[in-house]
Amino acid sequence: MIVGTAAAAVTLLSASKRACADLLKRPDIASAAGKTMVDLYAAAVKAMQDPAINYPPQPQSWTFQAYIHAVPLNPFDPADSGGVYSSALKKRVDQIYGDPAPGTKQAAWKQAALACWATCEHASPYFTTWHRWYLFYFERICRKMSGHSEFQLPYWNYASDNNSSLQLPEQFRAVSPDLRNPNVLFFDDRGLGFADGSATGPQNVAMNDGGFMPYSLTQYGPALSAKKMFPSDNSANATGDPTDPKYLGLGFTGRLECVPHDNVHGYVGGWMQNVPSAAGDPIFYMHHSQIDRLYAAWEAETGASYNWGSSDSDPDETTWKTKKMGAFVDENGRLIGVTLGDAIDTASLGYSYSYDALPSPPPSDVISLLTIAPRQIAGLKLAAMETHDIKVLNGGSTVTLQPAARAESINPGVAASPASHTLTLKGIKLLRRPPAPLAVFINLPSGTPPRLHNPYYVGTLNLFNFDLSSGGIMDHSDDDMHPDHAATGATAQFDVTDVLTQQRAKGLWTGGAVTITISTIGADTPGTITYITIDSATNTP
Repeated sequence: MIVGTAAAAVTLLSASKRACADLLKRPDIASAAGKTMVDLYAAAVKAMQDPAINYPPQPQSWTFQAYIHAVPLNPFDPADSGGVYSSALKKRVDQIYGDPAPGTKQAAWKQAALACWATCEHASPYFTTWHRWYLFYFERICRKMSGHSEFQLPYWNYASDNNSSLQLPEQFRAVSPDLRNPNVLFFDDRGLGFADGSATGPQNVAMNDGGFMPYSLTQYGPALSAKKMFPSDNSANATGDPTDPKYLGLGFTGRLECVPHDNVHGYVGGWMQNVPSAAGDPIFYMHHSQIDRLYAAWEAETGASYNWGSSDSDPDETTWKTKKMGAFVDENGRLIGVTLGDAIDTASLGYSYSYDALPSPPPSDVISLLTIAPRQIAGLKLAAMETHDIKVLNGGSTVTLQPAARAESINPGVAASPASHTLTLKGIKLLRRPPAPLAVFINLPSGTPPRLHNPYYVGTLNLFNFDLSSGGIMDHSDDDMHPDHAATGATAQFDVTDVLTQQRAKGLWTGGAVTITISTIGADTPGTITYITIDSATNTP
């Protein structure tokens, strides 16, 4: 095992690329070049999944590469498993590799596993650069395993329209008619989608059968409209829906991680919706190539800046650029330590995207719609409404928030102050992953099907960064996603001002008590399984 540095690896690679007229360009998966690369990717995946290199996992194996992202506690049910970290991870590595003699190949593999596994960065200001390094070395391994020196990871350009881009690329949902030669890009454990990109109906069409992700929750306009890099997403944010006022204050890296990144994971479903299992689905790397492309698009924008700070979520420039976090392996099995700040520029890594095809931020008139401005509301109760100890079961759950005894009605037509109402869900804990994302509704009438675009919808909970071992969001305060460092219960906030105002105007709500319903969108049946618990729900002016 040769332990090298990322700088040395990049220097060698950059020197070889400088001799070329152009950098290698990662293509759109829907283009002719992209389809060629997908075929090569399938060849690489097939070679990486060869049992001969997966038991135990060698560095170029599919298992080893997936475990760099995270390691599931239960390898027999990864999609509904917590992660393995710290001392438990070392024990798992010991179980897999045993106690090999020093100097043997297996000893080198074990050393690499201990250095590389379960090091992904989420809810972190290092989200973009860690994943860029991850793709960089994964791509090099695919290049060698496919036998094609010009291989580039294509990107899944979802949300480039409101139509087919929101479906899984056809190569990833095609079932091979030859059972002896299966399509290795097809992955059985995925979730349910919608019948179209507008997502006006139930979420009941299998993604592998052409189901759509919702455009409204996977489009990247809000992320690219942010000119500042920080602060990043953190454990105080459980939701990344654009209707959430906290979401709008995250800056680029947090916005990108929330929407589209986390939502795409959730809406693909199956293994993809759980951090410990996500990288086991071959679509994972096409998704992250798109995320990296959006990061490159932001970097290329005039006015984009790293507004350095002095906190964990908003680090100073030196801390961010010199952060050493985790390690990777190259195509020859060498263990490479990386400095995350060395991944700021794709050109220095020897690749680019087709810049004429890079997405641009939305026009200013669209950006203005994303900003929550102060509003005046008539006819709302001024005192907080609150309820406690909520369980969200399969099939959905509804609770009622009664007005406080001291509440006073406001005469219709008289402007209320303060200017907005906020629904706050405190102490959210995940007990079991739902089959689809959980949406939040206010005053949804009994018997009315939950839908994304009805007058009662206020937002969707982002549960991707929750770990089932602890129930809380992972915390990177010590550079590790340790369950014992997870939040005791996350908080989600939704601005419900417009929803309540419009309900009042349409006669859908007459003031007084409000009901809160949390449910999947037609992807579940009533039962007794508890998905999440919530300590309290409060509607406050």
